Amino acid sequence: MPTPPGRPLRRPGTAVGLAAVLLGLTYGYDGTAMAGAQILVTEAFHLSPFEQGTLYAGPVIGLMAGTVLAGRLSDAAGRRGALALAAAVCSLTTVVSALSVNPVMLVGTRAVLGMTMGVLIVIAPILFAESVRTAIRGRVAVLYQCATAGGCAATYFVSYLLAGGGHWRVMLVVPALCAAAAAVSLLRLPETPGWHLAKGRPDRAAEAARVLALDGPEPVSAPEAPSAAAPAKGRMAELFGPTYRRLTLFVVTLGFLVQITGISAIGYFSPRIFQRMGYEGNFSLLMLPGLIQLLSAVAALVCAVAIDRVSRRAALLTGTGLMTAGHLLLVGVFAEFLPASAGLLGLAVFAIGFNAGFGALIWVFAAEGFPGRLRGAGASAMLLANLGANLIIAQFFLSALSALGGTATFCLLLAVNVAAWCYVYLQVPDTTGRTLAEIEAYWVNGRRWNGLGPGPAPGATTRAAAGEGDRLHDGP
Repeated sequence: MPTPPGRPLRRPGTAVGLAAVLLGLTYGYDGTAMAGAQILVTEAFHLSPFEQGTLYAGPVIGLMAGTVLAGRLSDAAGRRGALALAAAVCSLTTVVSALSVNPVMLVGTRAVLGMTMGVLIVIAPILFAESVRTAIRGRVAVLYQCATAGGCAATYFVSYLLAGGGHWRVMLVVPALCAAAAAVSLLRLPETPGWHLAKGRPDRAAEAARVLALDGPEPVSAPEAPSAAAPAKGRMAELFGPTYRRLTLFVVTLGFLVQITGISAIGYFSPRIFQRMGYEGNFSLLMLPGLIQLLSAVAALVCAVAIDRVSRRAALLTGTGLMTAGHLLLVGVFAEFLPASAGLLGLAVFAIGFNAGFGALIWVFAAEGFPGRLRGAGASAMLLANLGANLIIAQFFLSALSALGGTATFCLLLAVNVAAWCYVYLQVPDTTGRTLAEIEAYWVNGRRWNGLGPGPAPGATTRAAAGEGDRLHDGP
């Protein structure tokens, strides 16, 4: 049951964190479920290579549709309401998908699942940003990424245990349990103060802030509330208008870099990559990718503990550097300068770097800079770029691996990762300890912190650790 109005949650951070973990597990397992079941599904339905590709293309197309719908759904039903609806639909559709009797039914239900995941990954970071104090906002977001990595690892472990019996339907039905639990956990949370403010309801926003034990909802300037009901076309025009264009291009570029650097190749095609490096057998092709994802989950957990104590910019630079090092090891293996065991290390280093950097923080950056009325649309714009890169990798990675070979393919990815590190170094600000209002002002004022020039304000991390919440500060 939802918490009664005005009654504070006993541990609001824990309640939001639990929802984050369950949503992350759902997304992580669902996103990689087909990677573990693909061989068995191919045998069951006698799929051609093109039809196998649709097993990945269907959910990605659904994801893109979900991101388009997410902003409007978030505005209409609220952050919590939209997520609870998506989780419930995901649970039901997962069961139906596992009962598929032909490839068309399987791909169609997987596309619907992709749509629910699109809604989830757009709105979940907004819910986290608006429901917890500044001091733990980054930690909750990284817990979500940690759970996502854990869900990916669970896919391979479950697939390995069930592969001998050919139980691919059981492999696919597991996310239904996680999604149902996520829907129940969301019912304990109130709608976010930010959504009420965007709707012009300051009293209900203050009530929600009390339930969540926040210092208070962040202020919304007078012109913002009336525009909350603006149509999606108007919101997109505002995103690319003079006020927020710089921020929109920034998050769209980050979203594209997250996928084009190769994380989808690792998630979708790890068994194929291991085969190319000379590994064979179910243990090597399923358990080793699972171990890599488990290491990724540990890395994300470490990041969750440390993220609000260290610079987010430094964490992103370090993570991107590790991703680059991982690709360098893979180039060495395929060029036969290094043994195949170095390839396992390279995949692990890349995955750890991703979860400690891009994977942990991309959604934080997407949710922080925009005002409440634009957070859904801004996250959707970033995710569309992300999914566009995802489609490129999903469609062409295996073809490149076959036509160009492993050395050339991973040299290309290595070059992309170097470019990504340079972009992070030149363009990413440090938002550690900043309130949402301060971060928005930074972008609106031409990338300047309170008129003092670019760069983090002195004492920002200390201020966050002190738990000042989301109050609007007049200066650093």
